[in-house]
Amino acid sequence: MNGDFEPEKRENPYKKQNPYKKKRESEQLPPEEQTAGKTETFFTSHVRLITFLVCLGLFLVFLGPVSIWQISEWVQAAEQAEEEESYMSLSALLAIADKGAQAGWKDFRAFGKSEAVNDEDGYVSWNLQVKDEPFYVIVGGYGTLNPPETIRVYSLISGESVDLFRDDVQAFIEQNRYKQEHNGD
Repeated sequence: MNGDFEPEKRENPYKKQNPYKKKRESEQLPPEEQTAGKTETFFTSHVRLITFLVCLGLFLVFLGPVSIWQISEWVQAAEQAEEEESYMSLSALLAIADKGAQAGWKDFRAFGKSEAVNDEDGYVSWNLQVKDEPFYVIVGGYGTLNPPETIRVYSLISGESVDLFRDDVQAFIEQNRYKQEHNGD
């Protein structure tokens, strides 16, 4: 018996092996042998993708109409808000009137208008309705790059108008409101 003797390594027969324990990489079979005897199809290899698509389909079938309805409601509300913002308010008209001769096309660009262009001489006319008021404004001139020739405020009550450059628009509005109140009696 010499000193080179090593005892034989044996596994403990009383220790149970865990069948669910992963084998170490060194003990794993090569890929060719792992799938031996198994047939793999598209469905078995893409289970997660198929599950996601089925859930998405169910969501669209059951909740799609509700979400589409909600989106259309949001779009309509946004369009209505934009339309309301596009009308000129009376306070905006008075603010522009305070500018007097300094008022220009840019002051009216943000508001909804019907634009009419005369092709022969290039005359541009913008008609703007004042929101919730019986007044409207007509801005006119030769092209929007030049200052407007006229800016007139018209009353639907009396049919009269004033020149925004030369007349007192505030007094004109108050006078027409007074006429409206006293004609209604």
